[in-house]
Amino acid sequence: MVLLASSCAKIPVESLTLTQMIASEGARMHQLNIVLINGMFKEKRVQVDLFIKDTYAPTLLKEFKSRVPDGTDLNAELPEMMESLIPKIVGQRDQMQAALEAQRIKLVTKLDADFANYKEATAILKELLESAIKVNDERKALLNQLNKLSGNKIDLAKIEESLDDFIIKGGNIGGKITDLNQRINSLVETN
Repeated sequence: MVLLASSCAKIPVESLTLTQMIASEGARMHQLNIVLINGMFKEKRVQVDLFIKDTYAPTLLKEFKSRVPDGTDLNAELPEMMESLIPKIVGQRDQMQAALEAQRIKLVTKLDADFANYKEATAILKELLESAIKVNDERKALLNQLNKLSGNKIDLAKIEESLDDFIIKGGNIGGKITDLNQRINSLVETN
C-alpha cells in the first residue's frame, strides 16, 4: 500500500494556471492569425482592383481597338464599345475576387478547425491535470493516514524520496538496488 501511495505522479497546482495561460495565449494567437489572413487578403483584393484598372482593362481596350475596322469613328463608337467591354472587365474582376475569397475562407476554416483541436487538447490536458492534482492530494492524505497508523514510526516521505532517487538514478544497477534496500531498511528500523 505504501508503494502504491508513493508511486503516484506529483503535479504542482500551478500546472493548471500554466495550462490556462497556454490556452489563453493559443486563443490570442488564433485571433492574430485570423487578422493576418484577413489583412493579407484585403491587400490582395486591392491589388486585383489595381490590376484590373491598370493592366487588364487597358490591354482589353487596346485589343478591342485593334479589331475595329479602319474608318470607324472611335469617338462616336466609344460609348457602345465600352458598354460591351465593361461586363467583361467587371466579370474578370469578380472572378478574381471570388477566387481570393474562396481561398481566404478555406484558410480561415482550416485555422478554425486547427484551433478547435487545440482547444479540445488543452481542455483534455486541463482535466488530466485536475485529476492528477486530485490524485496527488488524495495520495498526500493517504500518506498522512499511513503515518498516523504506524504511529509516525515510518517516515513515508523519506521512503518516497528514496524511491524517487532510485528511479531517477536508473535503478537497474545492482549496487543501486542494494543502496535502496539499505536506505529503506534504515528508515524502517530506526523508527
